[in-house]
Amino acid sequence: MSGGVGSQRHSRQYLRLHLQSLADIIFPHANGKFAKDNTNKDSKLALLGLLSKVPSNESTPKDLTQQILRAVSVLEKDCPTPEEDVLLKLAGNWELIWTAQDVTSLPNDGQNNPFSTFINPLENQSYSNSGRSNPILPQNIQDGLEDIGLLSERDEGQNTIKSTQAINLKKNRIRNVVAFEANNPTPLFSKNGKTRGFITVDVKGAPNPNDARKIDVKFDRFRVSIFDSPVDVSFPLGIVGPTGWLRTAYVDDDIRITRGHKGSVFILSRTAK
Repeated sequence: MSGGVGSQRHSRQYLRLHLQSLADIIFPHANGKFAKDNTNKDSKLALLGLLSKVPSNESTPKDLTQQILRAVSVLEKDCPTPEEDVLLKLAGNWELIWTAQDVTSLPNDGQNNPFSTFINPLENQSYSNSGRSNPILPQNIQDGLEDIGLLSERDEGQNTIKSTQAINLKKNRIRNVVAFEANNPTPLFSKNGKTRGFITVDVKGAPNPNDARKIDVKFDRFRVSIFDSPVDVSFPLGIVGPTGWLRTAYVDDDIRITRGHKGSVFILSRTAK
């Protein structure tokens, strides 16, 4: 992996501090100890503790991924939000903390469209089967680009790959944005050997009529832009746009756990309503 030991140490420190800050906001008087009857807070802090161990710039170790998925399953059983209010609670802006594919929840529908999985930036079955904090491309491609130094996930402790999601319930729209930093992708245009870019996918979403926790989605438009370069491509997906669903089993004021129709698990933190 690119970045070296120092870069990876900064990466882990960044994620750990981010999650510790989130835990301090959620449990300002907890001091790491809870009453035995406070199951929800125990489970939530346990999950945040596991997420703080996730290494950046590389896939999550298998054992840690399984621990996180088990903690997710426990927390999903104790959602504090009434079922009829779950979708309303989704409105606003979110940042992706971690994502993986839960093979135990994979559907057996025989569908595996390589084109649709490639352009779907938060449906991570093609990104990272073993878990990752900041996926941007299918796992084998992203690993290769980082190995040769074209993509860098962290630099001097700063987050240079960031996945966000904005949900507008009034317009039934979801916008997924992955911002990244590339190392000298276009030497004639980049500054100081680096430039930033982003991938944006706009999604149409509608409440599922049979499940109060589920949103049916249709991917509508795809854009790739790299600053300081001529690369800025946007096109409608039309009939080739993937369809699917997102189901939120856990959501509160701070975090949410959402599963996708291909077995994906997403853990996100709220940034603004």
